[in-house]
Amino acid sequence: MASASYNRLSIALHWIAAVSVIALFFTHEGSRDSLSYQFHVAGGAAIGILLIWRVVRRMRRGFATKPDQHRLFNLASTLVIWGLLIAILVVTLTGYLLPWTIGQPLDIAGLITIPSPLPVMPPLHEAMEEIHDISGHLIVPLVLLHTLGAIKHLVWDRDTVMHRMFRADSDGR
Repeated sequence: MASASYNRLSIALHWIAAVSVIALFFTHEGSRDSLSYQFHVAGGAAIGILLIWRVVRRMRRGFATKPDQHRLFNLASTLVIWGLLIAILVVTLTGYLLPWTIGQPLDIAGLITIPSPLPVMPPLHEAMEEIHDISGHLIVPLVLLHTLGAIKHLVWDRDTVMHRMFRADSDGR
């Protein structure tokens, strides 16, 4: 059954993912021994499981019904949302593969260490670095388009679409 809203868990996951993805993007540069980079690696590894769960959950539960607007806007919205979900999934999975493809454990802030299940594979490591970087940078314009769409609904359309991410409905997606 289609729903025009989201439930509390969906809304919480949306905002946790949004804040996390933005924080991880702004901490991805820097030397490997910098606090920013360490946060990026440890934070990405720690929040990655939640991000994967959020993406899979959204794909399984579906989306709220589309608003009454021109079909091109609905198509753009669909492409942006799916692009975001896929980019988040790809950047997270490649982030896990980066240390493993050079035979290193995945170290989460020194608290948890997950040994590499893979042999050392420099060519795969280079490919994962490139894919991780491209998908991470692809998130920026997608977030911008997503935000502009939300602002369009709030300011131009003056409809209730943006309320979906602030007002939970127990029957929502």
